[in-house]
Amino acid sequence: MEFYNEKECRLNYTDWLKTEYPQFKNSSTVETFQYIEQAKADTKTITILLVFFMPFALLYPMNHLLTSYGFAPFESVFYWCMFLAVTFIGSKLMDKLESELIKTSLRKLLKNSKS
Repeated sequence: MEFYNEKECRLNYTDWLKTEYPQFKNSSTVETFQYIEQAKADTKTITILLVFFMPFALLYPMNHLLTSYGFAPFESVFYWCMFLAVTFIGSKLMDKLESELIKTSLRKLLKNSKS
């Protein structure tokens, strides 16, 4: 079950923590926020790398495929539609990857704090 903020389409990590880890149900938001901020800080480097390399990983193959079918880059309506579709899908994929990275980091932090 995912907890997304309707306006931002982002995972609500506070609600996720309280559902996954019942010990956080009665804890303060400050305590959960500290864990969330720590997890985001721990995953910042890999997230930045993904932001830079994801467009190349998605757009280059799309460009190569469409060019091999005879579509000149950025000159046809179909090409622009595919470009926008791949960009949109890549954006959604990035959000999902970022959420998974932060959730994994939160699990590690909580596992280490119990030890």
